Amino acid sequence: MARTNAIDALNRLFEIEHRSLSTYLADACPWTHAGDEKASAAIAHILADQQQLEARIAELIDARGGRVESGSFPMEFTEMNMLSFDFLLPELVRRQKRDIAAIEQVVASLTNDREARELAEEVLGAERAHLESLEELARQPA
Repeated sequence: MARTNAIDALNRLFEIEHRSLSTYLADACPWTHAGDEKASAAIAHILADQQQLEARIAELIDARGGRVESGSFPMEFTEMNMLSFDFLLPELVRRQKRDIAAIEQVVASLTNDREARELAEEVLGAERAHLESLEELARQPA
């Protein structure tokens, strides 16, 4: 039973990473203008980190005989197609905080699984660092 709970928690963690707003924006083509290079680079860096972490989460799920469940993007993401970073950065910060809270719940649920908990804690640390980057970008004048 505990193994199933850990796989469920790992799948939740995978879904948070795989269906993040930054992942969605990689294909949504935010509107950019001169001066958005730093924001574009930050989003690309976040996406690369998340993809690496997703792969590790998926490997652990697979190694435990589970099936990776990727979920789907929230429908409200479609409202953000073609918005500029000026509008997207506050939303990225808000969603990042929400994702961090969800990851904290995943970490708390893995108290009896050292390997899965350590991976979840690593994801949590990475997402907190991503939040700092996004908050710094959001503080800069448009």
